Amino acid sequence: MFEVKEIMNEKRRERSMQRRKSMSANEKGDSSAQRKANYDRRKKTPCKECIAIPLTDLANSDSECLACPSRASPVSQAAEDDSSDDDPGTNMPTYSAGATEDIDVFQSGTMRHEQEAHELIDEEYYMFCNEGSDNDILDDDEEASKSTDKLSEIDPFDTVYSNIPDSTHVLKLDENCKHCMARKFESETDGFCCRNGQIQLKQQEPIPELKRLWSSMDADSRHFRENIRFFNGHFAFTTLGVSLDETYTNMRSGVYTFRAHCTIYHNVHSFGPSSRPEHLQLYFYDDDPNLDHRKAATKQLDQDVVKRLVDILKQNPYSQQFRSLGAHKDNLDDYRIHLNTDKRLDQRRYNRPVSSEVAAIWVEGTDLAKRFVTLYGNNDERHSIRVTSGAYDPLSYPLFYPMGELGWHPKLPKRNVDWDVVQNPRLSHDDEDDAEGNSRLCVSVRDYYCYMLQTRPAIFNPILCGARLLQQWAVDMYIKIESCRLRWYRKNQTQIRADLYKGVVDAITSGETRASAVGKRIVLPGTYPGGDRDMKKRHMDAMAIVHTYGKPDIFLTMTCNPKWEEITNELLPGQTVQDRPDIVARVFYGKLEAMKDLLLKKVVLGVIVAYVYVVEFQKRGLPHAHFLLIMDSNYKLLVPEQYDRLISAELPDKQKYPELYAMVVKHMMHGPCGALNPKNVCMQDNECKCRYPRPFNENTIQGKDSYPVYRRRDDGRRAKVRGKMLDNRWVVPYNPYLLRMFNCHINVEVCSSIKAVKYIYKYIYKGHDKASFSIDQPDADGN
Repeated sequence: MFEVKEIMNEKRRERSMQRRKSMSANEKGDSSAQRKANYDRRKKTPCKECIAIPLTDLANSDSECLACPSRASPVSQAAEDDSSDDDPGTNMPTYSAGATEDIDVFQSGTMRHEQEAHELIDEEYYMFCNEGSDNDILDDDEEASKSTDKLSEIDPFDTVYSNIPDSTHVLKLDENCKHCMARKFESETDGFCCRNGQIQLKQQEPIPELKRLWSSMDADSRHFRENIRFFNGHFAFTTLGVSLDETYTNMRSGVYTFRAHCTIYHNVHSFGPSSRPEHLQLYFYDDDPNLDHRKAATKQLDQDVVKRLVDILKQNPYSQQFRSLGAHKDNLDDYRIHLNTDKRLDQRRYNRPVSSEVAAIWVEGTDLAKRFVTLYGNNDERHSIRVTSGAYDPLSYPLFYPMGELGWHPKLPKRNVDWDVVQNPRLSHDDEDDAEGNSRLCVSVRDYYCYMLQTRPAIFNPILCGARLLQQWAVDMYIKIESCRLRWYRKNQTQIRADLYKGVVDAITSGETRASAVGKRIVLPGTYPGGDRDMKKRHMDAMAIVHTYGKPDIFLTMTCNPKWEEITNELLPGQTVQDRPDIVARVFYGKLEAMKDLLLKKVVLGVIVAYVYVVEFQKRGLPHAHFLLIMDSNYKLLVPEQYDRLISAELPDKQKYPELYAMVVKHMMHGPCGALNPKNVCMQDNECKCRYPRPFNENTIQGKDSYPVYRRRDDGRRAKVRGKMLDNRWVVPYNPYLLRMFNCHINVEVCSSIKAVKYIYKYIYKGHDKASFSIDQPDADGN
C-alpha cells in the first residue's frame, strides 16, 4: 500500500512539472500568486473544531465596546430563556461593562497581596503525577456523586465544551527503518537511527544466562534488575566519580531520576597494598571457589546471583588477564599492568577483543606509552579513562559489555568507508580528541549512541533492559557527547572565527591591563545549545517577534503523561515508565508535533501569526514544553467572553462529559496542598507558591497586571484527588479540546497584561542551572 501511494505521488509530481514547463512566464507568475493566496487563505481559516470568536463577530453581535478591559460581568440568559431544547452552545451570556472600582474591590480580596507573574504559573504541577491513583475518580463519596444532580440541564457556559473530540490522539508506529530495521514512530525522521544506512555496527549474541537475568520474571532476575546499579558498580573495573542530586537519585518514593552535576569520571586504580581488595583487584581472587572476597563487599546482594555473574564474566578479556595475577597475589609489588585503552576494531564486522589485546602484565616497568594506562602494584595511583577511548564503556559497564566489546572511538568508519582510510594518519586526521570534525568518514559519538538505543526485531539489546543502570548509562553518554563537542570547540577556535569575539578588546572591556593576567578565553559558537550566545540569540529573536507582531496572547504548557498507551505498549515485561526514558522522550516528541499541527495548521485556538516554544525536563525526569502564542489581529484575546470560549477552570459535568471529567481529575487538579497537605512540593513558607486554592468567582474578569481571574463557580461539583475532596478552586486552567485530545496536563493561560510577558519570555529562556565558584590561595593553616 505504501509503495502504491509513492508511485501515485511520483506520477502526480511528473504531471505537475510537465504542466509548469508548458506555461509562459506570465502564467507561471499568476499560478504562483494564486497558490500563495490559497495558502494564506487556508492558513487563516480555522478548522471546524475551532470555537474562538473573531473580533469582527464580536463587534457584529454586541453593540457594547468589547475592547474595553472593564467588561467583566456576564449576565446569564438561562433564567430568561423558556426554551430548554436549545443548544447550550448558542446560549452564551452577554457581557456588560462594569465599573473599574468594582473590579479593584473584587481583586483586592482575590489577589491578597501583590502577585508576580511567576507566582501564578503552575510550573511544576506534574511533579506529583505518579503520587495519585487512577481510582480517585471512581471512589467519589456520596456527597460528590450527588453534586452533579443539582445541575440544570442547560449550562450557558457549556460552549467551551462544545468541540471536544470523541477520541484521544494515538501516535502510530511507522514502518521499520529499511536500512537497520529500527522501530520508528510516525513523527520521526528517516535518518535519526542510522543516518539512512551510513552507520552499521555489529551486535553480539547475548549470553543466555545473562539474558535470562535481564529479561526473566524469576525472583533472582527481579533482584538483579532492582539492584542493577549496585551489581554493575561491584563488577566494574573502574570507580565512578560523580556528584549526584541525592534528592532524586536515592528517593524512597516517586519517580527515580539519575541527576548528575558537572561531569562524570571513570577512574582505574593501581593495585597497591590496601585493607581489602576493591574493583579490579577483586578479579585477582575470582578463581577462589568460596568467593569470600566478593561476599565481604556484597553482603546486601543475593550471593547466588553474584556467583552467576562471576562465572559469566570469566569470559571477559579484562577479567581473564586480571585473574592470572591471582597466583601472585601475595607479591604484587613488582607487577605492572598495561591497559590498552586505545584498542580499535572494525565494529561493522566484530568488536570483541581477546585478552592479549586489552592488557599486558609485566614483572618490571617500562616507559609509559601514550595510548596505555600503567597500573602499579606498589602504589595507589588513580588514572582517568578518556572519553574517546574504546575501553571507556566495557571497563565501566561490564554487564552491558560482558565480552569486553569496545565502545565508541573517533576512528570508527562509516558503512562504505574503508577501514584503512581512517586508520592511516596520512589519509585522515590523527587527532584522537576529534569527535566531530572527521564525521564525513567516521561515526560521530552522537550517531553511535543513537544507533545503540534503538529497538530492532529479533535483536536483544541489554542496554534497553538496564532499568536504573540505563539512566546512568544515558546520562554518562550524554556527558561524553557534550565533552567531545566542547573539546572540539576548544581545539578549533579558528574555524568558528573566535578571534572576532576575543582578544585585546575583551581584556580592555574587563578592565585588565596586565598582559600576564589575561587568560585564554574559549568562545562557544551560537549554534551550541544552551550556550550564552545561543540563549541570547533566542531571547533577542523572541523580542523581535514581539516587536513585529505584538505581545503573546496565550501561554501554554504541555507535560508528558507517563501512562500514554504509546509508552506503556513499548515497555518490556516487568519494566516501568522510569526504566525507559528513551521511549518517554520519543513519544512526547511525537505528541508535541501533533499538537503543533493542531495549533498552527488547524488553528483550533484561532489563527496564530507567530509563536515560540522551548522543551525542558522537569526535576523528576518528565519532559514538558512551554508555548507562547501570538494571535492574528482578528483573534486577539481582549475580553472575558473570548476567554470563556477557550479556557475553563472548572470541573465539567460528569454526566455530560465523563471522559473529560476523568482527565480533569487526573491531570488538571492542583495539590492538594495547604491545610490538606502541608508537606506538598508546592508549599513555601506555609503557603502554596501557585496560590491554590483560588477563591470562588462567578464571572471571569480581567486581571490586574497578571493573568485573568477565571470563572470558578461554587456549583457543588467535587472530586476525590489523592485522597482529598477538591472543588473548582483547585482546577488548573485548561482547554477542553486539547485536554481531551492528548490526555495529559496542558495548562492554558491568557496573557492579559504586558507585565506577565517579560517574565514569561525570561522564564522559557532561563537556560541551564549554573553555579558560581572562585579559587583562592590557601591561608597559613592550609585552608
